[in-house]
Amino acid sequence: MSEAHSSSRAGWIAVVATICIWTGFILVSRAGGKGMLTGWDVAALRFGVGALIAAFFLPRVSLPPLKVIALFSLFGGIGYAVTVYSAFRMAPAAHASVLMPGALPFETAVIAWLWLKQAPSRAQRVALGLVFAGIVLTAADTLSQGAQLTGMQMVGDLLFLCGSSAWATFTLLLRRYPMPPLAATVATTLGSALAYLPLWWLFLPSTLGQAPAAEILMQAVYQGVLVVFVAMLLYTLAVRHLGPQTVALLMAVVPGLSALAAVPVLDEPLSLLALAGLGAVTAGAVLGARQAPKMA
Repeated sequence: MSEAHSSSRAGWIAVVATICIWTGFILVSRAGGKGMLTGWDVAALRFGVGALIAAFFLPRVSLPPLKVIALFSLFGGIGYAVTVYSAFRMAPAAHASVLMPGALPFETAVIAWLWLKQAPSRAQRVALGLVFAGIVLTAADTLSQGAQLTGMQMVGDLLFLCGSSAWATFTLLLRRYPMPPLAATVATTLGSALAYLPLWWLFLPSTLGQAPAAEILMQAVYQGVLVVFVAMLLYTLAVRHLGPQTVALLMAVVPGLSALAAVPVLDEPLSLLALAGLGAVTAGAVLGARQAPKMA
């Protein structure tokens, strides 16, 4: 097998594994949003547990300059986590599905165009148009709710979009500052922990002492081990082999998987508008995936 085919295969394995973890991430995080822990607590568990694992690998990697660590931590760590965990307390899993992994290809393409002057191809523009239609349909679903729910869900939806924008920027930073996936993961995790945990301990509201042990353990393992470390390592590996826009488009299959799973798991039924939004972003993902490198 040629080196190019081997690289493509590694990227595809990494992105499929990341899709599985991200699908579970939406379900577990929404369950946490309905639980006793605050969003600040879940972020603390994410960074605290993840930092313990990252510290083990610290002697084996060469960290990037402090400026790069700060950028990775701001966008791929703290900025993403604090917005989405707060949003999960306000909006349902279907909205998270569309407005985070669903909006990611659209926001990645826009930021890449504005920042890196990388215009999407014609086929990618069609795919991104479908994703944007899904975002609009999700907004329409929020506006169709009662007045009290509309205000809360709208804030949650906006926070989901902010989190997706932060992750889109992180995706492009990985291309701007290329490095081994393990080094990028360790830098982002440790940088986020060092900046966030003291602020959480001293100033942010917490219910960690009152939450059930099972809830704490579930969030600590999934967020701190699978999401913040394993998924980030796999994601950086996928970006390295397949490119940021291709990975972002492929990740848009997560909305349909997670939203459909939320019906039996979280008892959150899908409205017709939400279902239409999911259909649009999934169609965009399929079209975008056709532009990805093919394996041998």
